[in-house]
Formats: sequence, structure tokens, C-alpha cells
Amino acid sequence: MNRNRLKDYLLFNRNILIGFAGAFVTSAGTSQVISKITSPIVNSLISIAVETSIFLAIFGILFYFDNKDKCVDKQGKRKESGKVKWILLKLVSTLSIAEIEYNTVKPAIHFWLLTLDYQPFIASTIASFISIIGYLVVADSMAYFTRLFKKS
Repeated sequence: MNRNRLKDYLLFNRNILIGFAGAFVTSAGTSQVISKITSPIVNSLISIAVETSIFLAIFGILFYFDNKDKCVDKQGKRKESGKVKWILLKLVSTLSIAEIEYNTVKPAIHFWLLTLDYQPFIASTIASFISIIGYLVVADSMAYFTRLFKKS
């Protein structure tokens, strides 16, 4: 693996972790706030919805800034829309599979811990940390299989 591809994977993982940090804080706080007025299943579903929306917003912004120069033509004047579409297709494919893993594992663990009478903030924290490991493994594997960082 050359240095540029390694750098791309490191930036990709950094963006995922920063996105999850922001999403985690928001999700855990939301879980704690709504714990008195919702059941454990509703709490875990609302928590995952908040977490996913915050993650995608933060990750999308960071990924854009890291990769905006890769789709400019040789003269550096115009965006190559074909490359942009291809990168977006690969990114959506990569993140979709990772999101399926995360959105099934995290609510299940969160719900299970809430039924064991863990505090909502602690349950959300434990579920997020366990799920993020799987997310990173799946996202990196899918980035490799879709050749997300392969130079065209």
C-alpha cells in the first residue's frame, strides 16, 4: 500500500471517529434526557436516529474537505462530475454496509443494557464503543472492496 492510500485510509478513519465522537455525545445526552418519558425500546431507537443524523453530517463535511481536490481536472479549474459521482457511489456503498452493522448492533446492546437497569448514559456509551469497533472494521473492509481510494 503506498503512502497516499495509507493517508486516505487514516483520514477516512479519523473522520469516522470524529463524527462518532460528536454523535456519541449527542446520542448519550438525548438518551439520558428522554429516559424518564420513554420505554427502553423507544429510547434506543430515538438515540440511534439522533446519532446517525449527527454522524452523517459531521463525517460528510470532513470527508468533503479532505477529498475536494481529488475531483478537479488537470488545470485545476473545473470539477469532474463523473469522478464526483463515482466517489459518492463508492462512499454510499461503503457506509451503507457499515451503517447496517452499526444500526443493528448498537440499539440491540443499548436496549439490553437498559433492561438490565444500566443508567441510560452508561448504556449508550457502552453500546456505542462496542459498535464503533465493528463499524470501523466493516467500513475499512468495504472501502477496500469498493476501491474507494484507488486512483482512477
